[in-house]
Amino acid sequence: MFLILASSVAALAVAPSTIHSTDIIHGAQAYTASYQAQPTISLREVEPRFANRGAIPVCRWQADVSVNRAVAAQGQAVPAFGKAIHRFTPLSGSYAGTCTAARHQIDAQVARHVADRSAEAVAVAQQDRAVLVNELDGVHALTKGAVKGG
Repeated sequence: MFLILASSVAALAVAPSTIHSTDIIHGAQAYTASYQAQPTISLREVEPRFANRGAIPVCRWQADVSVNRAVAAQGQAVPAFGKAIHRFTPLSGSYAGTCTAARHQIDAQVARHVADRSAEAVAVAQQDRAVLVNELDGVHALTKGAVKGG
């Protein structure tokens, strides 16, 4: 039987790494789209309780890895086009002991997971160029219509 005696849930974001970048000329504007693979790790420490044994904490963790797009024009971020474009299947596990003690092992395992999926993340980022151009076309069509109607 498990009792959650010490439940500390923390969402910890590891620094994202840029995996792909592309320049897009659309209309009279130049855009730069950059893509990052970003893991977010959540930790939960529990203590199993048994009638005939002492309690040892267990760190349960889950890592969610997503590919995020950021867009800039003339060196300024354009938040309307920034978003998560892909999420990988979550990775999870547990370690005996506290989450603080297991943190190095968890970070190393998540880093290997991200590295193993790097080729897929780059392919997803490269395929997103067409999606971004369509989004830019849509915004351009809306603003062009607004100018004509004015």
